[in-house]
Amino acid sequence: MRRSATVMEMPKVISSEKTGRKYRRRSVRGVPLFMDEGIISDMANHADIGYAEDKEVLGLISGRVYRDEEGEYSIASGTATARLDATGVSVRFDPDCLEDLFASIDESGGDAVIGWYHSHPGFGCYLSDVDIRTHSDIFGKGTGFAVVLDPSDGTLMVFTVEDGEPKAAQMVVSEDG
Repeated sequence: MRRSATVMEMPKVISSEKTGRKYRRRSVRGVPLFMDEGIISDMANHADIGYAEDKEVLGLISGRVYRDEEGEYSIASGTATARLDATGVSVRFDPDCLEDLFASIDESGGDAVIGWYHSHPGFGCYLSDVDIRTHSDIFGKGTGFAVVLDPSDGTLMVFTVEDGEPKAAQMVVSEDG
């Protein structure tokens, strides 16, 4: 079995606490994630650069979490990354560059890290056992999304993790602007 994205042990970035979220009705019922096509383009370009170097890539997705009568949903506002320690089958943030990562998060907009992305160059879009652990370590039982890109064929999938199992998530892509 191949390894995939790993990150350092970090505190949960989004609490499973459901109170205190701003109420805002979502524009499309039943969809938990809304993302501008420019953010997807940023992730895809990053994955393409890694693919050209035969390496996986990794980054975080910032945004805002809202609530409505259906529950919580997120709107992405940007991506953040820093120097990576990567091979063709694994990736993690370089531990010496965490200050750069935090600065990148601050510049990416939003008020929370709502997800993370990484690539599986040539391996398809899925969450490995390591990816599931990584996601659970970062988000716990809170709202959080994992985006996996395979730059070899231009595919992208969005996942959540529920009870240790990956679940495909719906996403609405909006135009830039």
